[in-house]
Amino acid sequence: MKHIIIGNGVAGTEAAKNIRQRALLSEILIFTEDHYPFYSRPRIPELLAREVVVENIFVYTIEWYHKNKIQLYLNCTVKHIDPKNQKITLTDGSAFSYDKLLLATGSNAALPPIDGINTSRGVFTLRTIEDVMNISRSAAGAKTFTLIGGGLLGLEAGNALRKLGFSVTVVEFFDRLLPRQLDGSGSAMLQKQMEAMGLKFILSAQSRAIQDEGSVRKLLLNDGRVIKSDFILASAGIEPNTILAGEAGISVNKGILVNDRMETNVPDIYAAGDAAEHKGRIYGIWPASQRQGVVAGINMSGGNENYSGTVPSTTLKVAGIYLTSMGDISAEDKTVEHIQLKDTDKNIYKKLFIKDGKIIGAIFLGDKKNAPEIEQLMQKKVDVSKIKDTILEPTFDFNNILKTP
Repeated sequence: MKHIIIGNGVAGTEAAKNIRQRALLSEILIFTEDHYPFYSRPRIPELLAREVVVENIFVYTIEWYHKNKIQLYLNCTVKHIDPKNQKITLTDGSAFSYDKLLLATGSNAALPPIDGINTSRGVFTLRTIEDVMNISRSAAGAKTFTLIGGGLLGLEAGNALRKLGFSVTVVEFFDRLLPRQLDGSGSAMLQKQMEAMGLKFILSAQSRAIQDEGSVRKLLLNDGRVIKSDFILASAGIEPNTILAGEAGISVNKGILVNDRMETNVPDIYAAGDAAEHKGRIYGIWPASQRQGVVAGINMSGGNENYSGTVPSTTLKVAGIYLTSMGDISAEDKTVEHIQLKDTDKNIYKKLFIKDGKIIGAIFLGDKKNAPEIEQLMQKKVDVSKIKDTILEPTFDFNNILKTP
């Protein structure tokens, strides 16, 4: 049996691991456009801040691939998939046949629709090791950065640039930071702490255009304001890589459509990770990609495993500020109860979103105590009606309730 995986991120690597565990004699080939073996994308901001070197963020070294008899093809771009003859073709014309194929093609950094963003000489994105090297090389001697996007990666990138000595201004379209992970109160607390570190924020700001004026980049806002800086970093989410799949006749919506087994509509072709769309959802988070890769690998090697979705959970730590956000924290209808604990002196903010007695969302800012236990209650859909008023207290005992089947 010959398995080919396109993509060397967490989904593709987890699939390869699970195939090898179940099929000791099968061939496993991984093709990636990247120049490096599998590395931790969440640690990219650390690399930008020069807190680690490239090798420190490798999850597996080349030796690991050799040990597990996984053939890794770096710097390789797959140009075409031929489902009928079950083969792929690279840009150099070489072709490889497969019995099972996994599309773990990942995603690219999305650019917001701003005039001039594609033509300006000083606009960067931050998603790969190459992006870090490009920023480090080009921004030598610069003093100021404008960061478009106050989301998770944006804040981590902004903090990394701050550590390098840049003056950073964050421009966010929404009226608060981390709109997907925090409510208004939590966001205000986080913003205050980050402002104390030196970051500047402009909220409810819609960017209209980017202009180059010599070595200066001008970001023009819709309200007439102009923000000048040496460089601009755009952090506006991701775009799934689906072109290869679409050209091969594989069903694509926003992502590559898959069922619970991570199968596409084409026999023997699977998809997982940032490029996959499961039940109308593209997760774009590490835990979901990891689990999807596991499920795909098991099923590609003859198993029978289903993917049932992932509870959205995000963890951020910027200069010692801890944040975990999980589940649905945007629910504002009258059937949702809000239980919160707030200590402004200690910069601690916790909030639970409860519907029909079940926790559907949670925010932990400034203190991670009991966050794992709350996540377990969410996953098990435990009724917390009788304990909701005391569950956020530091001394609450989770042992009995977590033993409930």
